[in-house]
Parts: sequence; C-alpha cells; structure tokens
Amino acid sequence: MDFITIYDYLLLPVYLFAFYFVVAMKAKKYEGTPLKKILLIGFFLHMAGSVLYCLVIQYYYGYGDSFGFFQGSDFIRKVISSTGDPFSPFFMSSDDFEKMYAVANVSDNTLPTGIDVASNLMIMKISAVLSYLSFNSYLIISLFFGLFSFTGLWKLYKTLNEIIEKKSPLLLAFAILYVPSVCFWGSGLIKDSVCLGATGFIAYYLYKIFIKKKFRYRDPVLLLVMVYLLFTIKSYIAVGLMVAAVSAYVLNIILRTKKSFFKLAIVSFILLASAVILIVSFSSTLDSIIEDSKNNIETFKDAYNTLNDDENGSGFSNIDADISLPGVILRSPLAVFTTLFRPFLWESNKLVMLLSSMESFLALLLTLFVLIKCRLWRFFYYIFADPYLFFCFIFTLIMGVIIGLSTFNFGTMVRYRLPVLPFYFFMLLYIYMKNKGDRKKELAL
Repeated sequence: MDFITIYDYLLLPVYLFAFYFVVAMKAKKYEGTPLKKILLIGFFLHMAGSVLYCLVIQYYYGYGDSFGFFQGSDFIRKVISSTGDPFSPFFMSSDDFEKMYAVANVSDNTLPTGIDVASNLMIMKISAVLSYLSFNSYLIISLFFGLFSFTGLWKLYKTLNEIIEKKSPLLLAFAILYVPSVCFWGSGLIKDSVCLGATGFIAYYLYKIFIKKKFRYRDPVLLLVMVYLLFTIKSYIAVGLMVAAVSAYVLNIILRTKKSFFKLAIVSFILLASAVILIVSFSSTLDSIIEDSKNNIETFKDAYNTLNDDENGSGFSNIDADISLPGVILRSPLAVFTTLFRPFLWESNKLVMLLSSMESFLALLLTLFVLIKCRLWRFFYYIFADPYLFFCFIFTLIMGVIIGLSTFNFGTMVRYRLPVLPFYFFMLLYIYMKNKGDRKKELAL
C-alpha cells in the first residue's frame, strides 16, 4: 500500500514554504548573530530528514510503525465522521475504541494495529489532530512531527548555548541540531520525534523556571503538558530527566554548602537514599519496559521483525536476559557502552545501519579524544564539579542502562537513544571547553 501519493508531493512545497516563512520570521530576531544561520540550517536539515524518512519507509523498507500510526489516525477520523462528535474520540481509551468499533458505522475498517497500547494511541491521536491541518497527508503530518522535534531541540540548543556563555555556537549546533540520526530518525511520524521534542522543551522550561526564575505564567503549564506527553509515550525518559534534574539540584546545594556540615549531611543522605531507591526499583522498571517492548514487537511485528533480526546480523541482545538486580548491575557498563557506541562498523549490513555505525564510531573517537585531553581524573572532576554536566552524566547513565538492557536490535536502539545524544555530545563539548580554558590559565601562570 502506498501511503505517499501524488497529492503528498503536490502539498509538500506549499507546507515547506509555510513552515520556512514562520521560521524565517523567528530568525529575524537573531539578525547579526550566528544563531540566524544555525536556526535556518537546522530547520532545513530536519525537514529534509522528515521527507527522507518517509521516502525510505515507503520505498526502501515498505513497512514501518509509522504507517500503523497513520492508519490509527485515519481510523479516529472515521470514528469522528460516523459519530458526528469531533471531541470525545480524542479522550477515549483503547477499550473505548473497541466498543465504538462494535457499534459505529466503521465496519469496513479493522481496528488499527497497536491501538490497544496507550503510547501508540497517543501518537495516533496527535496524528489525527494534525490530519485536519494537512488534508490527511501522511507526508505533511510527518513534517509537523519533524517541526515539533526541531522546535524542542532549538529550545534545548538555546538553553545549552546560554550555559556555555555562547562561546562555541557552531560546535554546539553540530552536537545538538546537526546530528544525522537525530535529523533522520527524529523527524518522522513516530514516537521518537515527539519524545525528542518534548525532552528539549522540558529541559528548556526546567532551566527557565528553576534556574533563571524568569518565566511567564504559561510556562509551568506547558512544562506539565510536555511531562505528561513524554510520560504517556515513554515514561522512562521522563523519569530519567526528573532523576537527573533532582540529582543535579542536590549536587548544586552540596557545592554551594561550605560551612554547614549538618546541611551537607542531610543533602548527602537524601542523595544516597534516592540512589538506593532507584537501584532497588530499577529491576521492576526495566521489566515493565521490556514487556512494553515485547508488546510493540507483537503489535508491529511486520515493522520490527525483531525476533528474527539476529539472523540478519542486526540483533545483539537476548529478550530473556537476566533483569535481576545483580544482573542489571553487572551488565550496566556494557549496556551504556552499547547504547552510545554501537553498532560497530563491521556490524552493519544495511546502508541505513552503516550510517548509524559511522556516527557511533565518531562518538567513540570524540569520547577518547576528550578523555585523552583531560585525562581521566579531570574528566570526572568536571562532571562532579558542575551541576549541568552532572545532569547530562546521570541522564546518559540512566538512559544508557535502560536502552542497552531493554532493546533487542540495533535498528530499535538507534531510535531509542536519540534523546541521549544531544546531552552526551554537549557534555563532551563542555568538558573539552572547560579543560581548554583551565590549560590556558595554567600556561599563563
């Protein structure tokens, strides 16, 4: 079945121009700064990534969960048309849709695959809303998803650029906005686009509300909306962000505490207790994520084919892996390494995976470069001496362990790790900048 039709191609330049007009108007306030060019380049890369993703899914793979989400949104439209109620279907659960299917005049359509999973249903509802703004065009709906993802990343970029005092805006753009896998896998009609955008918005609002303390009344509301959206689609990302934020806040208190031993002891106890609770509950959390992954395999079996990917050289993990507490602790270092630096170049058997492996290899080279430049002790000194770096470090560790232990093939892992990459690359860049600045000071002395 062709989801991209001639009408999609006819609508594409119209919507691209409309999106560009909006972004260009926003870019005017950065006139005379590098940010204007960075914004426009980032926008074009993400729009190109969105279109390319649709073309690859349509003409190369021929299947994908993206199609399942689009079919789900089309089903919601038919329910609205048959009932004449334009609002209540967006508040229905999957059980409600099953009941509606039995009585509504939609007998010519079967229930879409995956509609019984809450996270899938959320994406279908978002797609259904956007379908009324895009003439129900699959390609244009994907553009909207890509635009949301890019907007969230732009908010994240502005936040991190302020943290580094706007010293290396172009390098930061390569770390946040220009990452190939982020532009490609994070700009289509899939969960990862929404999660990537929401993650960027959450980091932006947390910084604006709790660090700068300069915000509008709508900002806390938007923060809660983004947290709810992320928690509904992929709860472990929201949990990881919150744990990292609390950990960084506690570290900030510790770093600022100089004389009050009692206060320092209390904060240290809270941090230690939080770590123990996280570790104790980690196995059950990981178990639920793996079960969710299994459900996705069942609901989108044609899209994933994960259970058979070992035969094609794309699998790397066992679904029945040991998820007990000792097993998680022992396998955590390898899980983090796998998430950040695999697939290796020799593990790729497809063009798309080869590009991902080249990116992973570059990430490994950059990590080794920064470690060598800083030496190991300086690397970790900077992390534990700066709350922002500590936030990125904790979030990377949490996500690295969860993704490395709960995904079963490289294709899935490349998508799941997207929210980690901006924070990890920023961490490397910021550590390098700090070390370079300290070296200059030492030489000056």
